[in-house]
Amino acid sequence: MISWIQRVFQQHFKWLFFLLLIVVIISFVFITNASSGLGQRAPKVADRPFFGVNLSKGDEVRALVQDAQLSLYLRQSPFAPEPSQAELEQHALNRHAARHFAARLGLAAPSPESPEVAAYIQTLGRFTGPDGRFDPKAYGSFVDSLKTNPRVTEADFARVIIDDVRAEAFEKLLAGPGYVLPSDLAEQLARRDTRWTLAVASVNGSAFAPRIDTSDTAVAAWFEQNARRYELGPRVSVAAIRFPAARFAETIRVSEAEVRAAYDANPARYPAPPAAPGEIRVDAPDADFAAVRAQVEADLRKQRAERAALTAADDLTVRLLEQRISPEQLPAFLTAQKLELMEVGLVGSDTVPAALGGDSATARVAPEALRLAADRPYSNPIAIPDGAAVLVWRESLPPRVPELSEVRDRVLADYQAAERRRLFNEAGRQLRASVASALAAGKPFADAVADAAKAAGLQAEVKKTEPFTLMNPPQDVDFTVLRSLESLDQGELGEFMPARADSGVLVQALVKDTPAFDPASPAAAEVKAQMAPILAARNAQGMLSALVEAELSKSAPIID
Repeated sequence: MISWIQRVFQQHFKWLFFLLLIVVIISFVFITNASSGLGQRAPKVADRPFFGVNLSKGDEVRALVQDAQLSLYLRQSPFAPEPSQAELEQHALNRHAARHFAARLGLAAPSPESPEVAAYIQTLGRFTGPDGRFDPKAYGSFVDSLKTNPRVTEADFARVIIDDVRAEAFEKLLAGPGYVLPSDLAEQLARRDTRWTLAVASVNGSAFAPRIDTSDTAVAAWFEQNARRYELGPRVSVAAIRFPAARFAETIRVSEAEVRAAYDANPARYPAPPAAPGEIRVDAPDADFAAVRAQVEADLRKQRAERAALTAADDLTVRLLEQRISPEQLPAFLTAQKLELMEVGLVGSDTVPAALGGDSATARVAPEALRLAADRPYSNPIAIPDGAAVLVWRESLPPRVPELSEVRDRVLADYQAAERRRLFNEAGRQLRASVASALAAGKPFADAVADAAKAAGLQAEVKKTEPFTLMNPPQDVDFTVLRSLESLDQGELGEFMPARADSGVLVQALVKDTPAFDPASPAAAEVKAQMAPILAARNAQGMLSALVEAELSKSAPIID
């Protein structure tokens, strides 16, 4: 029976046997060939749900961090230090959590034209002028820059602002009215309303010339202790494929309506010429526009030419990737495209060649250049002073500490400045000790300071202030003087405090008059109203961080 079945299958179903044989062979290869990875299941990264996003997915995390980065950038003053990576990550998580709970509570997202958005923009540190007020010119310049920014668009800016307004609305609900402890209120009132009368000795060290050991041994020892200050960070040698904006300028066409719209969008950027002597100026928008029309058109053409240069650079990067052009093939490729490659030099975290914008372009150029490597030889398009460029990797240099001989002049100058400052502060502390001894012996403050300064080779001037409070300090008193009052009682001598370069102060509290604390007074009510929202916002951030930690802990990996 079995033989008959075999014979029938062999005669009538040859193709079936052939197909079964192929299936068996392929299955065997897939299962047993470990080197190919086939037949093996790739390890799966565990999901980390976090208020509607998955922190295990790189694209979702990247979106959170990029929006948080722009949010922090807008909130901070141009002179504020860069936030740390930990601060950025915490802000990204807190910000998303606040948005999540705002949606849960049904807090609607405001429209871009709403008064809430306009009011919020005017509170942002990035657009605050030297007087502490909103600067329309700074805001207009930022918005204009978005038109040629390859990384951040106007849509990104609007989205981040709207999300921040919504998150802030939730934080205000979370914060509540705020609660001020009586002890905190009493302390703040005492700090604000205490009346001081001071004797202030201003010590001038401009003529202070101590002997500083500048021998090779001393300089080398100081360099060894501070070598990390001179570390050269990672650098990349790059070339650049440049796209000058001037190449596209002739093709730019702008209409009269577009020129007028550009002016109307930001008239503060184009102030009217000053009135002539005796001329009476009236509010005439058309006349003001006519006076600056040529400048508006030139700026509009320049912006569009720069945008066209960036677009051309972006198109080139796409072709380089699609055609898989290697660095060896690049010269021939560029010749065919009628483009040139210019050697630029080294780019580091604090060094950008002038051809790419110099130090002012570090934040824009350095991150892009430092991503380059042998397996990623071409950058994304970047804006440069005269247009756009694509960077080409040449060589990566690791961080290193230079030899003393390479930075000797800089090290010597830093060493001498540090030593002079150290010796000046030491002389100030000795002066303070001498003055304290003289005061204990009954000598007046001014005389004690004069004698001590003369013995130390310093110059000092003593002045007595009129009675004042910290709410209305004397205009001619150094801020360092006010800082020294934190722990000073009446009759006491403060510590020597270094102030500006080559100077220091020594303070004696002649009178310290602290009013009695009355929690029912109008002053107490005023200070309490000022403190409450600050403490409430701080508490809200604390509660929000606690919510974030609780959510993260739900999907934290278990470590045996």
